[in-house]
Amino acid sequence: MISKRLKSYFDDYRACHKTRGNQVTHAIGIPLIVLSILGLLSEIDLGWGIAGTPFRFDGGVALFGGAGLFYLWLDWRRALPFGLVLMGTYFLGRAVPPPWLWGLFVFGWVLQGIGHYYYEKRSPAFFRNLTHLLIGPFWIFCKRFDWD
Repeated sequence: MISKRLKSYFDDYRACHKTRGNQVTHAIGIPLIVLSILGLLSEIDLGWGIAGTPFRFDGGVALFGGAGLFYLWLDWRRALPFGLVLMGTYFLGRAVPPPWLWGLFVFGWVLQGIGHYYYEKRSPAFFRNLTHLLIGPFWIFCKRFDWD
């Protein structure tokens, strides 16, 4: 059963993503944006890590941690598996060269724009509510497993 908090966010998000074309462009664009953001932020060293290991505290870890707490607050049952996906995405993003990450970032946003302006005929949900920038990736994940 989905939590009331998450249901409220998903209902609001779903209202801005009704058309099939917009949903498809988001299913491709959002993961590309998340991968690129986590990868690019991993370039920002925040000061400590464990020498000789892949574990360090950087911008990607900070975003992952903060977003993870938000997802846990929304619905911990869905947040735990999503956290594993985000962790894998973070490590994948760290392995991609920054010029490629910038290209994926731009391409992901182009797809988002096409989805909203060509298919949905309305502005993105985050123009009204910035938390939708965090809800989008979670919604795409949950939708994949019919958890929305």
